[in-house]
Amino acid sequence: MLDSLFEAGARGLVDAHFLADAITSASTSAGSVDAQPFTEIRYQGGGGYTHNFGAVRLNGSARYSTEPDYDSLFGGVRGEMDLNDKLTTVGLGFGYAHDTVSGGPSSGLGTLMLKCDALSDPTLPSSRTLTCNLDTYSVFGSASQIVNKNFVVGASVDIAWLRGYQSNQYRSAVVGDMTLFEQHPNKRTRQAYAVFGRYFVEASKTTVIGIYRLYRDNWLDTDAVGAGAHTPEVRIVQELGDTADAAFRYRYHTQIGADFYQPRYEAEQTFRSDDVKLSAFTTHLIEGKLGLYGETFGLEDTWGGMRVEALLQYFIQNNRFGNAVSAQLALTVPFEY
Repeated sequence: MLDSLFEAGARGLVDAHFLADAITSASTSAGSVDAQPFTEIRYQGGGGYTHNFGAVRLNGSARYSTEPDYDSLFGGVRGEMDLNDKLTTVGLGFGYAHDTVSGGPSSGLGTLMLKCDALSDPTLPSSRTLTCNLDTYSVFGSASQIVNKNFVVGASVDIAWLRGYQSNQYRSAVVGDMTLFEQHPNKRTRQAYAVFGRYFVEASKTTVIGIYRLYRDNWLDTDAVGAGAHTPEVRIVQELGDTADAAFRYRYHTQIGADFYQPRYEAEQTFRSDDVKLSAFTTHLIEGKLGLYGETFGLEDTWGGMRVEALLQYFIQNNRFGNAVSAQLALTVPFEY
């Protein structure tokens, strides 16, 4: 991935990015026409412009992503305003995305005919096509307040209306003694509300962060107790002298399942899915991170500003994915040109 940031005059800022990622099968791909391993590459490019009017900042951005079986185009605008001598900041934005899903041929797989609308008559030839579309309309807002020099609070809201094909064209569900392609509803409304607080303890140079996120979705059983998903989280960041820091994070996530999700269906029904992300489950995330600057090892100049980060995560999950361990190691080296 390549990222760039350029000043455009005294008040303008231009950003651009390009990325390419590849998925390569470790063995023969299931369903492949010639039973060979495959490689699929996705390309994405995008950019944006932000203009600073002083207390108000306006941004416009767009990005396009393409791969053999999926194209996506997104455009959005966002504005921020500082109030109360810059102690308060509020933001509001809107976005639109248009996606085109293809049934192939992709990654060596045979061509798939897609049923874009689960409610369409399956006996009609026009009910299945090579491509389906998905349109997403979104609005997002945020607000933050500096309470004092050590304490910041804030809140955010994100709402998205999805209209169109939302199934995974390659995923199946078990129905009786056979498997059928999954079929999701064509309408979905997703809502996420979050509040946070950050407090810096000067005496110990410790930062404590608390976050709570509530997620609602009309695919979920909205009449159930605690409907939706709840995600409280706490983070503690501790400075270790001038050249190192350590962080601890705990996040708890619980959600109810989609009203049409089943691990196995006794009989065929209009909507079906075996997507574990739509099932009811809970997750505990425990994370530790250590960051060290080059100065910790006696390095100077450019290498003194080098930063090494090691991160270890442990997931406790009661879904079929089970528990998991994730480890990351990062190296950042600054340079001048």
